[in-house]
Amino acid sequence: MAIGRFRTDPAELTPAEREVVAAQYPEGALVLGMGLGMVVAMALASSLVFAGGIGGGLVGYMIGRRFRARRLSEAADPVSG
Repeated sequence: MAIGRFRTDPAELTPAEREVVAAQYPEGALVLGMGLGMVVAMALASSLVFAGGIGGGLVGYMIGRRFRARRLSEAADPVSG
């Protein structure tokens, strides 16, 4: 998804653009976690696929939220980042 003009340096993004970009981390981690949870569950027992997808999705989403918070705090304080 394009956000304004193309930039290769994240430091050039406006605060609103940083929020939009950072909001995509939890959703991406959710999808990745669901996929990994299903693959691991299929390797163990096919009856666990549903629970593995849900559990992996929850863990992925939580990791994505933490990553999002860290990225936004780094963007707000570029001296320590």
